[in-house]
Amino acid sequence: MLILRIRQAECALADGRLDEAFEIAQADDIRCHRHGQRLIGRLARAIVRRGQENLAANRFQPALLDCNKAEKLAGTMPDVAQLRAAICDGMMKDQQDHQQQALRIAQAKRQIDDGWLSVGGRLLEEAPAGDGRAELVRQELAAARFQTEDAVVKAELALKRGDLEEAMEIVRATGLGQSKTGRAGELLGQIKTRTMERIRSDLEQGRIDRAAAFTKRVAPLGKDGAEIVELIEALARCRQAAGYVAAGTPAAALPLLRKVKMVCPSARWLDDAISDIKRAAEAYEELEAGPLGLTLADATPIMAVGNSDAEAALASANHRQQGAMMQERAMPATGGDPLPSKFVMQIDGVGSFLVFRDARVTVGPISSSARPMLGLMADPNLPVVVIERMDGDYFVRSQKPVDVNGRFVGEAMLRDGDRITLSSRCVIRFHLPNPASTTALLTISGARLSRPDIRQVILMDRDILVGPYTNNHIRTELLKEAIALFAQNGRLLCRAKDGILVDGRSFDPGVGLAVGKPIEIGKLSMVVAGFEA
Repeated sequence: MLILRIRQAECALADGRLDEAFEIAQADDIRCHRHGQRLIGRLARAIVRRGQENLAANRFQPALLDCNKAEKLAGTMPDVAQLRAAICDGMMKDQQDHQQQALRIAQAKRQIDDGWLSVGGRLLEEAPAGDGRAELVRQELAAARFQTEDAVVKAELALKRGDLEEAMEIVRATGLGQSKTGRAGELLGQIKTRTMERIRSDLEQGRIDRAAAFTKRVAPLGKDGAEIVELIEALARCRQAAGYVAAGTPAAALPLLRKVKMVCPSARWLDDAISDIKRAAEAYEELEAGPLGLTLADATPIMAVGNSDAEAALASANHRQQGAMMQERAMPATGGDPLPSKFVMQIDGVGSFLVFRDARVTVGPISSSARPMLGLMADPNLPVVVIERMDGDYFVRSQKPVDVNGRFVGEAMLRDGDRITLSSRCVIRFHLPNPASTTALLTISGARLSRPDIRQVILMDRDILVGPYTNNHIRTELLKEAIALFAQNGRLLCRAKDGILVDGRSFDPGVGLAVGKPIEIGKLSMVVAGFEA
């Protein structure tokens, strides 16, 4: 029987049925037989040759199985050892090729998403035709090119009709502003040029409101040009100057308007405004030097107590309109400390909230060489970003590109729900809960603040709404109706339907909500305290 099985194995080997011969030849009695040993030698060499053929065809798993079978039959003979080494090298090289291919496809997709369609197409040309991932990206590229071409044709027709607003709306709706090359790039250049001419014309004619509204439409086109940045800053200075005038400090508005005059030298209304503000500043100085100046420190701001959330929202909107882009004139409150630019609201049963009143806040690692205003317990190599409020909009800027909603940018306008990713372990979520308020919230995950009890960061513009509704900045069921906290003349004031007690006494609007003392509004108890990072 043994000789018969050896004969069967030899026949299988001769016919090329190596796996059948292997099953027979691995028996112990065959290994001990002289003819069986010669059979095993021939079979092992045949399996090694088949493994080499599989390796040459990049069939690594069958080649590895052949190598294991040959080693099981004949041990670690030189041919088997060389085959195993070649298989390992081939598998490593194949893995590296796959990684490079995946990286190339990812780069192509990123370029396509960023509007560099031609660059993405060239990267895809290097991908093999049978790669499924590359085929999907090729389909996305084809769809993007078709959509871009269609949008370009429609926008060009709108420009020919002189309808700049329609052209900009097409750009916004189709995402054409991300395109960088070809006809789309030329079209965007034309739209930007006409837009800048429109904004400058409105600004020179004194239509600041119309210029500001039109500036917001430029966001889909990008604000990377020097001229648009210059015009945006000019508009911000105009609004800031108006805020100084409304606050009774006209002298502070003069240098701002002079800078605007340098940008728009032909704006005649600026000459009149500068002249009028000069006279107002001189008149105000005379009033301060007279008998009225002796009572300015004791003057009480006029307030109206609202009876509903709608009145509170309307009043806060009026405050924002009067004081937008204004650095408030800090008047010392009688019987209380001025409200600091950075403070913490500690609300019992709700949590602590860090509040910034500055329009510009820097966020980054607390150990960074450029110490940020909002320090995070995170990797010191992370970038420091700037979140700035300008004309009611928020922008994030960074010297190094940061990930905003999956795209690396140096500057971007923020919208409710946007995600700023500094690293895989440090994410900042941006919120605008109330469309009638430009106060924003920052929710930080993956990184800790110096005080672990702080839940969120509030970027306060003119008001903070606290109440039970989803559009309140701070939500709590302790209040049946929303209350509005707002800053005025260096004080933190409150408008609420319920009675307000500060340190057990009735709320005095002339003093404001005291810093460091308990505040009770209905069932809600809180303390406003200074913050030191």
